[in-house]
Amino acid sequence: MKSPFALTLLAAALAAAPALSRADESRWESMHVYTLSAGNPVAVVIPSEWTPLSVGSYLGDAPALRFRDAAGAEIAIPVAALERASADKRVFRPDLAKRVARNER
Repeated sequence: MKSPFALTLLAAALAAAPALSRADESRWESMHVYTLSAGNPVAVVIPSEWTPLSVGSYLGDAPALRFRDAAGAEIAIPVAALERASADKRVFRPDLAKRVARNER
């Protein structure tokens, strides 16, 4: 079978195989927009496995924004980091290699 179409499909499958084999990496992200106490909005991009522990989008006087990851560990993002991101007019994306704060239950 020397069809150019079949060779193209085979090449595409071989090129995609290494990317599909990394199942442990976070692939999907979701964006949540929160309002800080001063009224400034900030967007936070998190892995889709994380679930927010706080209800609502207004942070008020909360010291941190809290999430729970797929393993059940609690992740806290300090509001000070969100205020810096809001002042720079950008999206806050937590570093997954070193968690901002991690509390084991």
